[in-house]
Amino acid sequence: MKHSRSRKSRRENYAEFESAADDVTISPFVSSAEIYRRFGSPDAGASSKDRGARDAFGDEDSDLWNKGSSNFRKRRRDALSKGRGAKGWAKDQAKDQNAEENSEATKPKRSKRNKNVGSEPGDRGESVGLRVIGGALRGSKLEYGGDRRVRPMKERVREAIFNLLGEDPKGRHVIDLFAGTGALTFEAISRGALSATMIEVHFPTARVARRNVDFLETRLPGTAAKIELITTDVYFWARNLAATDPDAPPPTSKIENISQARLPRDIPWLVFCSPPYDFWIDRQAETLALLRVLRDRAPEGSVFVVESDDRFDFDLLRAEISPKKRRSYPPAEVAIFRS
Repeated sequence: MKHSRSRKSRRENYAEFESAADDVTISPFVSSAEIYRRFGSPDAGASSKDRGARDAFGDEDSDLWNKGSSNFRKRRRDALSKGRGAKGWAKDQAKDQNAEENSEATKPKRSKRNKNVGSEPGDRGESVGLRVIGGALRGSKLEYGGDRRVRPMKERVREAIFNLLGEDPKGRHVIDLFAGTGALTFEAISRGALSATMIEVHFPTARVARRNVDFLETRLPGTAAKIELITTDVYFWARNLAATDPDAPPPTSKIENISQARLPRDIPWLVFCSPPYDFWIDRQAETLALLRVLRDRAPEGSVFVVESDDRFDFDLLRAEISPKKRRSYPPAEVAIFRS
């Protein structure tokens, strides 16, 4: 039977260690009280009266005593300075936690019926149903997983836009620059658009859009053949489009298809530009350049639909926008103009 040293002999052996933190951390039998007594702070050996209201965790700059955030240590020091001790501090902690839980419980919550789809950026939320509002595919439900980064356009805004467009989607080629789930594209195809190019950089969202295309194919055969889904950065796509000779022959390979953007030149376009609202501020120059490239290449009679929030100045588009085609659906601001 192997004989192990007694606790007493191990404590005696501890005296052989040097007074350095590295030596102490590798010793499994050193108590936290002993570590604090020897290494806690320069005045660790002083009496409690001399230390006053000093935090029991020691020097706040010491990595050895970093028990949490500075706010955590501050609240503890405040409690000790008031003479309430550790128990009083613990009560304050419990009180703050209960108050936070009560505030969350009493916070008013929106019903699912009135949930403002796409109005709040952030992490994944609830899965909210989307549908095609009008046309041949009217009532078809679209998949949307609830990722708020996608920010699908609210149905009432989409319906209002297509009411303003009227018969414009018929006979046009749709270019959906920030496609997301593809709701705008599907709505236009449902209302008579001949073909469409959807561009989406987020791969999970692009897979959702592809599943929506496959589903609509079952509802209306021939729909999938009309829609081309490109998974790439729309700004990169636009730069390649600007560098491509508009009179060059149509691309023949997938690589050329992505880099040159196979867009029809014999029919007018219907362009949707509905990026994340922050892009109109953080990437304003790129977004305006994107629209400028498309306006320069667009066939005569093409229509552009732009959605932003109230932070963007539509005068920067340098387009003639009729007052009847400039609408506000808070938080969305919509403008429709022709090239």
